[in-house]
Amino acid sequence: MSDGTETSSVCFPDAPQLAAGRVTINRIKGVVLRHLIYWTRSLNRLTDVFWWPMVSLLVWGLFTIYAREHVPLITSWLLGALVLWIIIQRSQNEISVCLMDEVWSENLLNLFSTPLTFGEFMIGILIVSMVKLAIVTAMLTATAYFLYQYNIFSLGYYLVPFMIILTVFGWTLGIVINSLILRFGRDAEALAWTAIVAVQPFSCVFYPLSILPGLIQKVAVLLPSTYIFEGLRSIIYTGYLPVFYLQMAATLSAVYFIGSLFLFRHTLTRSKELGLLTKLVD
Repeated sequence: MSDGTETSSVCFPDAPQLAAGRVTINRIKGVVLRHLIYWTRSLNRLTDVFWWPMVSLLVWGLFTIYAREHVPLITSWLLGALVLWIIIQRSQNEISVCLMDEVWSENLLNLFSTPLTFGEFMIGILIVSMVKLAIVTAMLTATAYFLYQYNIFSLGYYLVPFMIILTVFGWTLGIVINSLILRFGRDAEALAWTAIVAVQPFSCVFYPLSILPGLIQKVAVLLPSTYIFEGLRSIIYTGYLPVFYLQMAATLSAVYFIGSLFLFRHTLTRSKELGLLTKLVD
């Protein structure tokens, strides 16, 4: 019987060889099609995309109907915040679930024993995430408009950078969670659903940064999502977005995303060397 290191050297090509390989469209297409086909045939995945976002919008939408007579503009900032929060939530979840699907189907070992490179795998799952996120966003936008007469496009051209920054930040969280799953195994799977909940209180989604205690504020200002939701409220109440908010959100989101890619690549390489991928399918 061989140890984990020997198994890794037999099952996987050397990391430098994979890193040096050219990006191949067909291999990226394979990753995308594999997840999209499984998604359309899985009730659990369809529930994640359609059911939970709709329930959240319906519940909070009904709340705003009740409360908007008491708080001016509550519909605009609360529903706007909810739609934008669901974007970051779904983008994180989809990245994590793509990896978990490979683990649950015991396909992870097979996947990384092929010539598939790190870059091709990441591009593939990001494309899958964008497809699903586009569907969710369109569904929520239409529902918010027809049920609550809320038009997310009232944010104007700021909506585009808001959505891009939040999506990238959601991807960052998902990639970091995937790194932890690769390193610590199935014990870390729960993070795919719980980590985003821990981020929400610090992101000031439904309340301003100023009401947080001083120590928590120091944590909140390190998150790009905080500047987006502060900017959302600023636009709704003043019609003006401080450029500083957008600059900080974009900078933090880009830095964290690049860092998460390096972390995932390092963790994947180490997992291969230590034979940790085999433990995920045991």
